[in-house]
Amino acid sequence: MSEHESSSLVKTLRPFHVWALGVGIVLVGEYMGWNFTVAKGGVLGSLLAMLVAGTMYVIISLCASELGSATKLAGGPYDWARLFIGPGAAASVGLAVYMEYIALEAADAIVVAFIAQSIFPELQVFPVTLLVIALLTFINYRGVVAALTLNFVLTMIAFIAIVVFFFATAFGTVNIHPEYLFQGALPNGMIGLFAALQFGPWFYLGIEGAAMCAEECKHPSRAVPLGQQAGMITLLIGAAMTLYLCAVLIPADLLGVSVYPLFEAAQNSGIFIFVALLGLGTFLTCVASANGCVCDSSRSWFALSRDNYVSSWFSAVHPRYNTPYRAVIFTVPVAIGFAFSGFLDQVITFSIISGLLCYVLIPFSLIRFRKLFPQTTSRVRPFVGPLQPYIAYFAIAIAITILSTLFWGYKYNLIFAFVFYGIAYFYFSQRHKSSNIENNWTEMGWPLPRGSENVRTGKEAMGLGDE
Repeated sequence: MSEHESSSLVKTLRPFHVWALGVGIVLVGEYMGWNFTVAKGGVLGSLLAMLVAGTMYVIISLCASELGSATKLAGGPYDWARLFIGPGAAASVGLAVYMEYIALEAADAIVVAFIAQSIFPELQVFPVTLLVIALLTFINYRGVVAALTLNFVLTMIAFIAIVVFFFATAFGTVNIHPEYLFQGALPNGMIGLFAALQFGPWFYLGIEGAAMCAEECKHPSRAVPLGQQAGMITLLIGAAMTLYLCAVLIPADLLGVSVYPLFEAAQNSGIFIFVALLGLGTFLTCVASANGCVCDSSRSWFALSRDNYVSSWFSAVHPRYNTPYRAVIFTVPVAIGFAFSGFLDQVITFSIISGLLCYVLIPFSLIRFRKLFPQTTSRVRPFVGPLQPYIAYFAIAIAITILSTLFWGYKYNLIFAFVFYGIAYFYFSQRHKSSNIENNWTEMGWPLPRGSENVRTGKEAMGLGDE
């Protein structure tokens, strides 16, 4: 193997980079998209969706922290499924992660282009979208530290914009309309509460991606749990502030269809400085999200390539920049294809479905991890989450419940996703059925678990083999 084909990533990242990756991808969902919960279930439906999805994501973050700090690998959910479930599940979740982030990147780039056009009408959406995708790909090509440092700055500015607007409103600087809370509390009855759940993930979608930079952290056993949990706390605070601000400044019927709800809330305040601040925040959070998506989608593809699920050509690491540069470059044509498919709303829904598949398999990977390696020594498990594996079962139940709500309005997306990932599962289960996951545990320096002779294949790794 030549130096150009090396598969070693450089360890340079710190906890604030992990925070920047997770929050940077997700914060855009608090600037837009979450408000469709209001269209379905009103203000109460949005509050319920925020709390239910928030509970699921807190558990997912705890699972990701434990798994990421233990495995210290770039593939994140893919590697966890590969190590603890089997090859079919690994391929499915690896593709799901890739689809989730690459679709979000395309959507973010288009939103950035539309914002730029609204400021400079002479600009065209198509070339600006291409420019955004190309520029962020180049930044990720040059180095992960530069990419995630940029994310940290952009995300911090966007989050501070929400905090400043919230406290200004709380202290009476902005005139609010409490009656809006009651006028649009529950427009579609109890069924609206259930229907609103399908958009609840918008508040937090993608936070699990923070753990995907574990292989590039200086001290992953510390950086991953700290950055992941700090990111989740940031998003919970931001979600609560966002819902309050928008619910008291925008009538519910308008909030449910708003494109940029936080920016519109700032416009309704009538104060220029907040309009400028939230407008800037909307722009920056879209850039940060697209930037983080390039990072995470390329790492998932890199991990799939390194284990020969896709062409090993993509597993090359740049000899100078220590980035998976071929996997990074490959995000460009796929993102462009999604961006200009003409069915972006359907692509984004497919991204959400892909994410929910991950939210079933991530906690299941944690359950399998706990069963195979019950010991809590730092050698195997540097971070130990509370109440595990019991809360992991609860997260799976919530993810399946939210997934079922997508049948109302997006049933064909749901059917296509099941077929797509089902084919991937069975194809790669057969293709890699002879893989010996004991070798993976040994390479990581872990002791073989008791009964490991019964977990050699994907089927046996799910507890279906003879024990």
